[in-house]
Amino acid sequence: MTAAASTNNMDSLEKSLCDFTGSTPLDQRFRSLFTIKGLAATSDQHMQRAISIISHAFSDDSALLKHELAYVLGQLEDSRALPTLKRILEDGDQDAMVRHEAAEAMGAISDPSVLLVLEQYRNDSDVSVRETCELAISKITFDNSDEGRALKASKASARLKQEQSGSHGVESAFAPIDPAPAMTSSASSKEAAKSEAEGQSYTADQVPLFQQTLLDTNLSLFERYRAMFALRNVAHGGGEGAVQAVLALAKGLKDGSALFRHEICFVFGELCHPASIPSMLMVLDDSTEHEMVRHEAAEALGGIVEEGEEDGKNGDGDFTKVLETLQKWAQDGEAPRVVRESCIVALDELKYNNDPTQFHRIEAPTAVAA
Repeated sequence: MTAAASTNNMDSLEKSLCDFTGSTPLDQRFRSLFTIKGLAATSDQHMQRAISIISHAFSDDSALLKHELAYVLGQLEDSRALPTLKRILEDGDQDAMVRHEAAEAMGAISDPSVLLVLEQYRNDSDVSVRETCELAISKITFDNSDEGRALKASKASARLKQEQSGSHGVESAFAPIDPAPAMTSSASSKEAAKSEAEGQSYTADQVPLFQQTLLDTNLSLFERYRAMFALRNVAHGGGEGAVQAVLALAKGLKDGSALFRHEICFVFGELCHPASIPSMLMVLDDSTEHEMVRHEAAEALGGIVEEGEEDGKNGDGDFTKVLETLQKWAQDGEAPRVVRESCIVALDELKYNNDPTQFHRIEAPTAVAA
């Protein structure tokens, strides 16, 4: 794509994303957002333009969209996005879900300069904001520790080897930045960093250890998140270990923290494993559940791919049931707006991912957060 074509594309995407009149469908604006994210990686000029466009889009009144805007700014890993994220976190008129995502995005960028403001909002009136600031502080501290630097160096080395061998695929190139590094069972920090970066340390026999840590409320949220992402890594390996890991994660949905429950739903959105479908349907159908959790469950269900069996079954779940449930809540005028809008976006993703003419799966929104 030429520079002129890219610029014209950015202009078109900005018009779509920043259409505050309501004439552009929300699902189309989400696609524009994630296309902008992809273009941002192509040059520094596009990165600056992307940050400017996304920052302007916070003028919208949709908490769901603004939540995704904050998520994308964090995933860009560019410190020039920090002033916008700081402004959103400090704005008490913003929905708590948006402010939480701004704090998490600061952790993703991992610049120590934001530690003071994160410490300030560690005592926020909203528990999800408080917990997210705690997580972001822990992540930034870890990233700047010897273990964190070793992990970053090992990942960079592994990425270089993949690029040189031609095995560096699209999925690994756009892997999300987690709010906590995955836990390992290696005694040595250096060995743990190397094994995680090379993707060699996660097997089914580690599920009991990771599950125990995940569910131990005496541990810090950061340590429990590390176990959560370790279970995700086990699930990525497929097979029976994947089912065990997904079922272990599902037990965390009984936790007292809505933030914790919402992150498990986010992980299920990454995995798109059939064994998670019953749990996600239960969460979405629970009108007493926190809307932040239900929103992530809806978007997780949007990533489900129909296997094509005649009876419509998809493993332990039911593709038809997923479709019907998303449609029900998308049309329910009594449901929280963020839940309705999440279902609309999920239905668009579901349609796209199950269209055989599409070559790439759409990048999921937070379930595409978290």
